[in-house]
Amino acid sequence: MKEALRRSPLHNTLQDVGTGLEVRSGWLVATGLVSATDAAVPMLTIADESAHGKLLLEGENASDVIATAMHLHPPSVGLSVPYRTGRVYSLRPDLFFMSTLPTIDSEWVKQLRATAARNEGLVTMTDMTDGRSQIRVTGKVCRQFLAKLCALDFGDFSFPDGSARTTSLARTTQLILRSDQHDQLSFVVVGGRSLGAYVWDTMVQAGHEWTITPTMCESD
Repeated sequence: MKEALRRSPLHNTLQDVGTGLEVRSGWLVATGLVSATDAAVPMLTIADESAHGKLLLEGENASDVIATAMHLHPPSVGLSVPYRTGRVYSLRPDLFFMSTLPTIDSEWVKQLRATAARNEGLVTMTDMTDGRSQIRVTGKVCRQFLAKLCALDFGDFSFPDGSARTTSLARTTQLILRSDQHDQLSFVVVGGRSLGAYVWDTMVQAGHEWTITPTMCESD
């Protein structure tokens, strides 16, 4: 039986701004958008990264599971460490968020899940990929742009590259990650699937003064 294609919570929204559809990493995605690496890309861009892997590890022994299964020293709360094609973010001492490229390496995920299971229910791992939207904004005016939508301080000292904050954005609860790309200032906004299209539309409206431009996800 052929496996069903997965769709972003922004699927319908992106169809309106794209010119077609194609399959990438098992997801049906909109095409025809500007490339995020195009030299002519304007000062503020927005891209759908909902196909990226999103894993949540929670429990009082979560840091021990990460150290054992991934051979990592768990990051301090609010910060992250790189791992393979992604990063591990600490949201609380007992809660970690893992972001990966669209194709998750199943072997290390299996190892992580098995190590968590050996903790007799003290640690749970949940794949949140299909249940969360993920939106990336990039450009030198990101700080001013995001400040229109939430009350965080996005300066380098308060919000360095690789850090994470849970906050209210456009009156919704979102996880914001600082994730610079190619020496460009960049933030990722992760939230509930049902709110994804609303958050995208709100961000596009807030970015009009900088001519915010939808782009292709770089690693689709």
